[in-house]
Amino acid sequence: MDRILRPEGAVIFRDEVDVLIKVKKIVGGMRWDTKLVDHEDGPLVPEKILIAVKQYWVADTNATSTQ
Repeated sequence: MDRILRPEGAVIFRDEVDVLIKVKKIVGGMRWDTKLVDHEDGPLVPEKILIAVKQYWVADTNATSTQ
């Protein structure tokens, strides 16, 4: 999905909290910003919504390679 989604594009996940926590960990490793929000029926619903936005970033230009 990281290669398909353009920078600053968003994905919305809707699932149980335990699944979304695992997804949030993976998405954080890809440098995406995330926000976990309650279901539209209220906070007592076990289903939550995770919004992930792919950030635009470039590699550090000061990095040197050792070849």
